[in-house]
Amino acid sequence: MSKMKRTGSLVLAVMLVFTLVLAGCGGSKQQAASEEKKAETAAPAAEKKADTADAGKAVELNAYFLAPQVKDLPLVQEEINKELKAKINATVKLNYFFWDSYQDKQRLVIASGEPIDVMFAPSWWGFSNYVAQKAFQPLDDLLAKHGKDIVANIHPAYLKAPKFDGVLYGIPTAKDMTGVGGVLVNKALAEKYNFDFSTVKTPKDFEPMFKVIKEKEPGVVPFLSTKGDQMVYFMQNFYEILCSVEVPVSMRKSADKVEVVNVYEQPEFIEAVKMSREWYNKGYINKDSATIQDGMPIKKAQKAFMWAEQLKPGKAEEMEAQLGYKVLQFNAYADVKPFANTNDLTNSMLAIPRTAKNPDKAMAFINELFVNKKLKNLMSWGIEGKHYKKIGENQIDFADGVNAQNSGYTGMAQWSMGGNQFLDYLWANESPDKWKKMKEFNDSAVISKTVGWIFNQDPVKTEVAALNTVGKNLGEPLARGVVDYDTHYPKVKAALEKAGIKKVIDEAQKQANDFIAKNK
Repeated sequence: MSKMKRTGSLVLAVMLVFTLVLAGCGGSKQQAASEEKKAETAAPAAEKKADTADAGKAVELNAYFLAPQVKDLPLVQEEINKELKAKINATVKLNYFFWDSYQDKQRLVIASGEPIDVMFAPSWWGFSNYVAQKAFQPLDDLLAKHGKDIVANIHPAYLKAPKFDGVLYGIPTAKDMTGVGGVLVNKALAEKYNFDFSTVKTPKDFEPMFKVIKEKEPGVVPFLSTKGDQMVYFMQNFYEILCSVEVPVSMRKSADKVEVVNVYEQPEFIEAVKMSREWYNKGYINKDSATIQDGMPIKKAQKAFMWAEQLKPGKAEEMEAQLGYKVLQFNAYADVKPFANTNDLTNSMLAIPRTAKNPDKAMAFINELFVNKKLKNLMSWGIEGKHYKKIGENQIDFADGVNAQNSGYTGMAQWSMGGNQFLDYLWANESPDKWKKMKEFNDSAVISKTVGWIFNQDPVKTEVAALNTVGKNLGEPLARGVVDYDTHYPKVKAALEKAGIKKVIDEAQKQANDFIAKNK
């Protein structure tokens, strides 16, 4: 390739990345459908024909997952490929990138046009925007041809959620259907000081514990916050984000009322943000909370007492396998009724990018993750006898001589590996009836009336872009506790009003009402 061509390709890649970033979080159903039709018309006939003609031939899939770059990945990949070769006559090249790099890597490889067959693509990393940009393929036909085990092993609401104008673009992971905001706690420290969690009704009740940790455990952060993530987790009990955490237009969770609001002005937000400010001023929250992106190294080193998480049955035990020590889990708000909304059902998905060379085999691979227990546990836990050993029919522990620190395949976020998480082996410390409890947890969730609706921002895209800027520059400091709400919010409010927040709220409310009216 000539230097001029290489330079041109790089410029195009950078331009596309810039376009994706500027497009914002939400995307548009109408835009997605329109762009999809153009893309179908423009797609080279030879390329489509090649996939059909090679359907029976062995192929290598290129896949991207949210996972740490572990040293034994080549060994695990080899075992995975033995299984895939036997089942679907394919192999896979696994690309693992974790929290500190996955999102940037995703943007770059999509922009570069790299042929990718399977990609982890959650709603909270701009999924709808990628659909609008033609980055992902429509999946209905592929699901019908190669996804019978997906349909058989997932709640129908999951396949309703990631649709744009009735077209499916993602395959969600079958896991917890909802989540409640809460915290994980270092068990050893909690027991050392005999903390009583039975009286906790709101996050404010944790504060006396933080005081003890700060005074008696130098070097330990009482409450670890990565970019103010506690506000995202705590507010998920009450609101559904309609675009991004930067744009404070949210829908209040309710069984009977559909209400779009400015979350910055809601009582739950105001109370929590003032609490975060108080924690920050008292030194309970780490001072770099505004910039730190990955708190895992601090957690693994046991330098944090507590941090926020989305909870579900067995969350603490799952995290223990990653952390290497015991943790406890507690809801941030007692007796909050769980709701399953579009965000909950699309927070872990696999997509098939437009650049996929083998979309049929890609869907066949995803399908195997929903029915093939051996394959699913290779992805989640590695190789039996090397990384883990079975200690029961469905329970495992580290293999002899292996632990969380020296294992060559550990630290996976099993929920992000796609497929049917109910196939995963349970760790030694996990309850044998975890999956039974998870089903009960899912059954307890109220399915939102707006599952399947995604805010079409086209009519207010200028205003949404302006709100996004306000949120990043003025709104984020509120969530992180680094500014005082009463003195800082009037400035934020004026900027939001100038950016057109009322117009956006009114448009979102109208669309939500129309969706419900059409889907009664």
